[in-house]
Amino acid sequence: MEEYDPARPNDYEDYRKDKLKRAKEAEVRKELERRRREEEERERERELREREGRDALNISGEEAWKRRAAMSGSAAPRPPSSPPHGDGFAIGNSSSSGLGLGAGGQMTAAQRMMARMGWKEGQGLGKQEQGITAPLVAKKTDRRGGVIVDENSSKQDKKPKSVNFDGPPTRVLLLRNMVGPGEVDDELEEEVASECSKYGTVLRVLIFEITQVDFPAEEAVRIFILFERAEEATKAMIDLEGRFFGGRVVRATFFDEERFGKNQLAPMPGEVAGFD
Repeated sequence: MEEYDPARPNDYEDYRKDKLKRAKEAEVRKELERRRREEEERERERELREREGRDALNISGEEAWKRRAAMSGSAAPRPPSSPPHGDGFAIGNSSSSGLGLGAGGQMTAAQRMMARMGWKEGQGLGKQEQGITAPLVAKKTDRRGGVIVDENSSKQDKKPKSVNFDGPPTRVLLLRNMVGPGEVDDELEEEVASECSKYGTVLRVLIFEITQVDFPAEEAVRIFILFERAEEATKAMIDLEGRFFGGRVVRATFFDEERFGKNQLAPMPGEVAGFD
């Protein structure tokens, strides 16, 4: 039997080194697996955000208005914000510029084809918008037959709407009584721009809220929309005047472009009864 020599390498040293090597390899594999799981989790979150973003883009301006109307009809209004300079007026910040967006929402195949040719909901095809304003659809005439017609012609004719013009048309439209005091939020400006873009190119949206005590609620929030052309503002005024929104009746009128350009958005003396 050989005498044990502590200075001489033996199998235990090889075993210990091999064990340490396997432990380091296992630690590396564990770290790589952890990183792989984290990357997969980030990828799932990224796909979820993209899917939610696509769903949000598929909401039309009309749908956004309907949701806001439902909310404003049931939710208690927020208390009005304090005026910044103590004069009873507050002008919302405007971030819109050149918002010529078409109406969103889910479209049929025919509508998507027309959209690729420049069509927007409510407008006709062609340079002068002289073409059809809706895609062609099949209308059944009997059990075995049908005809292709303009989608608008298949709908029941509506009675022409009567609107009174207080003055000559301008490019600026003023909406009143769409929301009440304290109901203005960060999304209202974008929703108004999206909804009004179906009438034409929206250049700017300004929201002016009057916080003066006892001021009539139906006059307190004034929403201004600047269109590229007066004809577009006219179409919007005809459609929006008298429209019901969240239990309110919207009032639409033209507004002086010079006053709008100078940010003179408050009512003129005598414009609102009892408040000069």
